[in-house]
Amino acid sequence: MLRSNPDRLRVDPAGRVSLMSRPRRSTDPQPQESTGAFRITPVPRKRGADLAFDVLARAILSGELPPGSALPPQREIAERFDISTLVIRQAIHKLEDVGLLRVRQGSPAFVLDPEKATDIRLLQLRLELAPAGKDMSADAAETRMLFMVPMLILAERRITKQQLGVLEYLVESLGSAATPEEGLKFRLEYWRQIAKATHNELIHAQMRWWLSFARDLRMRGQPVAPPPTPTERGFYGALTKALAERKGAVDLYLRAITPMLERFDAQRAKDAPESG
Repeated sequence: MLRSNPDRLRVDPAGRVSLMSRPRRSTDPQPQESTGAFRITPVPRKRGADLAFDVLARAILSGELPPGSALPPQREIAERFDISTLVIRQAIHKLEDVGLLRVRQGSPAFVLDPEKATDIRLLQLRLELAPAGKDMSADAAETRMLFMVPMLILAERRITKQQLGVLEYLVESLGSAATPEEGLKFRLEYWRQIAKATHNELIHAQMRWWLSFARDLRMRGQPVAPPPTPTERGFYGALTKALAERKGAVDLYLRAITPMLERFDAQRAKDAPESG
């Protein structure tokens, strides 16, 4: 059963994490905690490990649990979540696995700096646990656009006649009055073929991950905007020709995405807090 009053973990100035006691029922107004705590709502047992992981990971990624903080004993955390210590242990080891905690036998678990973590799964985790209202689509679009540059460099050197034929067929099949959905399907397939043309398995795998990442953003209502191009068919036709000639593909692509990068720069400057 879920309790109506959430519990909290508190981080003191020395970096120690303590569990706040559950307040007794009272008709008097209760004071509100100001800083150094994050909320924990007890969760259903069958999903306890996943939700406990989410709560702790979100607190670490947001800085509410700063690097160097020591978590309380697993038994105390389990009591506040109203789940077993075994389930909490699973969540803690999962946090250790992605590089957010350091766990040693007989010692408290310590929070690690998420900015120093190298596990690629944290990119997906930041998306899934992003607070409501935080739009990651601009960051994703900017990163994805620049990711295409090394793909084009390798594809220009390694693309085969057969792969060029596939690209030419895709461009010819794209109607001049394509709908947004048709344009999206075309771009996805075109860049899949470019990834294959690199003949680099890691890049091909990264491309598949990016497509999955963009799909998740669309499900969150944050679609990744495509690079602005003069005309879909005209741009991709010229890009395919440059690949066939094995020169100029990167320059053509960079010219096409420059306007959007400039808009991103302007938006970041607008959103940046004013300095003293």
